Amino acid sequence: MFDSKPLPYARTQSCNISAVYTYEQMPIEPIVWHVHTHEHKDRSADWYWALGLVAVLGAGISVYLNDILFAAIIILGALSIGVLMVRGPREHQVQIDGRGINVDGTLYKYTTVQSFWVAVDEPLEERAHELDERVWLYVTTTGYLHPRITLPLVDLEHGHNVRNYLLQFVDEEEQHPHFAEHVAELLGM
Repeated sequence: MFDSKPLPYARTQSCNISAVYTYEQMPIEPIVWHVHTHEHKDRSADWYWALGLVAVLGAGISVYLNDILFAAIIILGALSIGVLMVRGPREHQVQIDGRGINVDGTLYKYTTVQSFWVAVDEPLEERAHELDERVWLYVTTTGYLHPRITLPLVDLEHGHNVRNYLLQFVDEEEQHPHFAEHVAELLGM
């Protein structure tokens, strides 16, 4: 009775649907804020001399041990750190919307984001003059070169807003700063 042949004008199209939302779940407005790459601290000339001395000593020991490549890496690393400290922090725009997390034009789609965590740091003794806690967004992605993104948030209320927004799309999993982040903070980078 019914013919199962497709109609001659009907075409099949592949369609990629990343998420389906109900009206209540649809995000109204993206969350946008600006962050700096690091806190800028004025360095004395002694700091740069110490950086250079450590680099030259490390490179010298590497050359003595016949590891020229490691010596070159030490020198390039020290030069990079020195240039970054002289230049100061850059400002980046962060936007969280229905597509993903966008950091200066680099979109991390929710399909590549494994989990997130909003963490609150208590002020340390050297930052006792700051009244507010520091709030961080840790994002774990599936990327090999950049699997972890750490973003400072404006304040605690902003942290709650970001958390509630991201819970619609991504799993929440407790995360802590990596060892390298602690070392960079101790060195003032």
